[in-house]
Amino acid sequence: MKNVIPIVMAGVIGIYGLIIAVILAGNIPSPQVGTNVNIYSVYTGMAHLCAGLCCGLSGLAAGGCIGIIGDYGVRSVGYRTSNISVVFSTDKGGGGFDADDDGGGGGGDENKLFVGMLIMLIFSEALALYGLIVALIVSQHVYPCAE
Repeated sequence: MKNVIPIVMAGVIGIYGLIIAVILAGNIPSPQVGTNVNIYSVYTGMAHLCAGLCCGLSGLAAGGCIGIIGDYGVRSVGYRTSNISVVFSTDKGGGGFDADDDGGGGGGDENKLFVGMLIMLIFSEALALYGLIVALIVSQHVYPCAE
């Protein structure tokens, strides 16, 4: 169950993008009926573009961080749980990935690794959350065209 957490956190970043898309789509006015005068200004369009880019690029950076941290974290927790050493052994003369014979499974070290992984994942998710906040602020800048 611990291995699913990075996947769920990456899915939340996609929801951030969906939230911004719905807000931006709702802020685009339709042309005035009968006159076909467009009141959607270039300033408002650029503000909406910047809001989408803020959310998207911060989500891309956070997704990359979550992917890297999740990959190494899940592998480390898995190696400690399955009682396999990740570092090369120097005392047994083997080629690496030697199993310990104590049968203890790391003695609780996998929980320490998991907590460290979870903290790094939370801070990586904060990157996307900051982008969402900036996108919400930028998307509220509106300058309608005058007739």
